[in-house]
Amino acid sequence: MSKILLPDMPLYEKEWWKKIFAKKQHQKKVDTVKDIEAIIEFLNVVKFEAKEILPELSKLKELEKEREVARSGIRQINLETQAKILDKVIEKYEFFQNDVDINGLRVKIIARQFLKNAEKEGMKDLIREKNKNSKWKFLW
Repeated sequence: MSKILLPDMPLYEKEWWKKIFAKKQHQKKVDTVKDIEAIIEFLNVVKFEAKEILPELSKLKELEKEREVARSGIRQINLETQAKILDKVIEKYEFFQNDVDINGLRVKIIARQFLKNAEKEGMKDLIREKNKNSKWKFLW
């Protein structure tokens, strides 16, 4: 009796099947100018966000200096005051950090689009140079 060989994986998992029947995923078009404008707007706002955080940090610094020399009962009041200030700083810094992360992603998208544009123009030396540079690997 001859053996019947069963496929090692289902048909729908085969690579050639996927190429024929899988939906093509279209990448969203990158609007570099819009992303650059968003980054510029963010950088202009950063000045104001920093001005809101700096006074709170100065208060915190002074309270910490006072805590180091204060008596036991006063330290507790000092720490409660520090907690209120830290709540404000953490909240503002969280918003700031999220904005920085979003704009960092925008910079990466712009840089990747730049490489695609350079590749379309046949600028192989420039692309090779940028790919050797660790900053252009976007591991930050």
